[in-house]
Amino acid sequence: MKILWAIVDGGGNIPPQIAVARALQARGVDIHFIGHVGARERVEAAGFSFETFSSGREFEPTTPRSLAPLMVTFTREMTDRSLGPQVLDAARRHGADAIVVDTLLVGVTTDVITSGIPMVVFVHCFYRAVQDMTAGPMGWYARLRKMDPRAPERADALQIVAARADLDPMRGTPPVVHTGVVWQGTPSASVAAETPRILVSLSTCGFGGQRGMLQNILDALAPLPVDVTVTAGASVDTAGLRVPVNATLHAWLDHDDVLATASLVVGHGGHSTTMRALSFGVPLVIMPANPLIDQKGVGQAIEAAGAGIALPKKAGAERIRAAVKRVLAEPGYHRAAAALGADIRERDGAQVAADAISAHLSPTSIRP
Repeated sequence: MKILWAIVDGGGNIPPQIAVARALQARGVDIHFIGHVGARERVEAAGFSFETFSSGREFEPTTPRSLAPLMVTFTREMTDRSLGPQVLDAARRHGADAIVVDTLLVGVTTDVITSGIPMVVFVHCFYRAVQDMTAGPMGWYARLRKMDPRAPERADALQIVAARADLDPMRGTPPVVHTGVVWQGTPSASVAAETPRILVSLSTCGFGGQRGMLQNILDALAPLPVDVTVTAGASVDTAGLRVPVNATLHAWLDHDDVLATASLVVGHGGHSTTMRALSFGVPLVIMPANPLIDQKGVGQAIEAAGAGIALPKKAGAERIRAAVKRVLAEPGYHRAAAALGADIRERDGAQVAADAISAHLSPTSIRP
């Protein structure tokens, strides 16, 4: 069995897809990736072959932009008509029996459905976020360009949702398969350090206002008796920030190394980062860096589950400090996060996804 995998350079969407690809590879599936150039390094580091889209709009997710220009650029890229033919050409060249498509590539899913090649759509966030996207400006724009963003629901396409169904506030009962959280690494229950350790992470993607968010967070944590570890990524210019003595800034760290002893994560509501924290049983304070995508919904879901507090993007230092102090002091937040973490660690969603993909594509040719 050969699979072509079309992927977006979108930050947190990449790790779960690589994990599922590895689970399929372990079952004997030959997988080749195609996508934006920014995804190449991580895909090839995981041991897969990769080719870059040869045309289409330039897509650089780490460049900070205000929300309106960002969403316009994002929408145009995800509905780019030139990408579908490239994916189909790559599928023919590699003799692919099926194509896995990142849910964001609306133009590609439209063309693959028309081609008749078996397709799996990989949803790396809550399905509610996909529903909101298709009902909003991106969906309107896609339909104006003769693309149906809901076509996979009506076609014989498996939609894998790498999320927990109990946290996903999706509307109705669309034909999707929730796999649960796809592990990053092998999570274990956090053993909190004696001095509370707080991980601050505001996405690898560039969103306008991140620098101001980070400064407010640093100011909030400065007077507290905590150790703060900040992963700033490529999108935040840290030059000139007021960094308190209890904080260290890093361009990149493996979050597993921090989460193993963390008491709290202050994050942007990215699904990948949030679920990674929960997999260690660590509660969160969430400030959506981009409230126009799934991050606000993730924060609301975590707050509803009792595993954290959701704040607005422009929350000031005092409000952030109050939320951090509350989560650290009230045991209920830790109990809720610990319960979710224990359940997440019961089974890796990558294996659940591989089971579903195997059954959908060929019950006899892909075996665990």
